[in-house]
Order: sequence, then C-alpha cells, then structure tokens
Amino acid sequence: MNLVLSAILNLLLITGQSHSARPAPCTGVKIVNHIVNWGQRKMEHPRKIEAIIIHSSYNALDADSFSVKGILREYKDAGVTPHYIIDRSGTIFRLAPDNNVAYQAGKSRLPDGKTDVNSVSLGIEIVNTMHDSPTKAQYVSLVKLVRCLESKYPVKYVLGHKDIAPGRKTDPWNFDWAKFHSMLEQE
Repeated sequence: MNLVLSAILNLLLITGQSHSARPAPCTGVKIVNHIVNWGQRKMEHPRKIEAIIIHSSYNALDADSFSVKGILREYKDAGVTPHYIIDRSGTIFRLAPDNNVAYQAGKSRLPDGKTDVNSVSLGIEIVNTMHDSPTKAQYVSLVKLVRCLESKYPVKYVLGHKDIAPGRKTDPWNFDWAKFHSMLEQE
C-alpha cells in the first residue's frame, strides 16, 4: 500500500464501541469503515451470528501481494467480500456491516451441520500469502476484533475456512491456532 493511501486510511480510523453497558471488550479496537457495494446482501431483520470464519487473502493481480486495494479488486470481480479484512500492519477494515450476509464462506458446513454458513457467520480475512505467516500485529488485531464480536453476538465457533470447507479450502494459511487461542485467553 502506498504512503498516500495509508495516510488517507489512517485519517478514517474510528473506534469501534459496543452499545452495551460493558464497553471493555471493544476498547481499543480501531476499525476503518470501507463499506463496499458488492458481495453482500442487506438484511431487514437482525440475524443470529453463531460463527466467525477466519480466511487468508492476497493480491494476485499485482507485484504487491499484500495490497488491500488489489485484494478488493479481486473480491469485486468475484462478487464476494468478508465483513472485515486485516492488513499486514494490523489495520482492521470493515467491508460489510455485521448484519449483512457477506458472501465469504461459499459451499461449507459448520460442526452442527448448518450449511448456509454465510447467513450465520462473520468473515474475517487476514492479508497473507501461502508462503508467509500472519504478522504479530495481525494476531493482536484479530484477537481484539474476535473478543469484541464475541461480546456482541452468541458466537459458538471461531473456525478457519478450511474447517468448514475441507478439501475445497486451505486457509487461513500458516495460521498458528495455538498462539491465537493463547492470546484469546489472555485478552
């Protein structure tokens, strides 16, 4: 991401806060609103969010594999989007409102047998390639975001894309689940 785009995005930072009387789980979670107009369906009624699905994405269009702008072009071309994407520096971008159904899980199944995973989940992408690992900043932001979302919704599962679409998906790539769970416990 070039410096100008980074500076503009940093100016757009907002603090995500819970509407409940207990703001602690969302304290310190900064989210850049960058709502896109593709890959999602607006819901007229509140939906029950039971799962958080963690993905990996990279930019295959340009030389900069970690370009969020390039990844967004790919999403638009494919008609998909996650709710959130976390760049290499740990910046969290919101691409779809939580109450919208975002097309991020594809053909998949939760451990309880539900197959319409998009309808009951939030998708979080981590900018990462198959040959790299998530950065420390990405883990920190992911843990904060997951804790914040768990404080708002009755989340039963936090899973990788490969867990709900085995044989079809392999992401999140090089993700250290033990590290993630340990950080979650400490948050």
